[in-house]
Amino acid sequence: MSDIPEPLKSILNEYCHVEWAEEMNELPNDLLKDDWAYDASLFKSQLRDAINNINFSAEDYESVTDEDFDSEADSIVRLKDIWSIVFQGEDP
Repeated sequence: MSDIPEPLKSILNEYCHVEWAEEMNELPNDLLKDDWAYDASLFKSQLRDAINNINFSAEDYESVTDEDFDSEADSIVRLKDIWSIVFQGEDP
């Protein structure tokens, strides 16, 4: 069972899974769509919280994305990369 909250968990799986990583490029545009399947403000809040509070393990992140990390710190670096791609110019 993953400690990653929804919708963050589904978004990470859909856009950041290693087998379809090119989807990451679509995320900034998709979250601006009125008919996007997820709550964009909740996603932003959850991603910010995950970065600032390290509230789930690297294993949780790996289980959703199939990426491989040696530590929670490495997964946080990846979450910060996602933040910078999606919310360019904003601090988490």
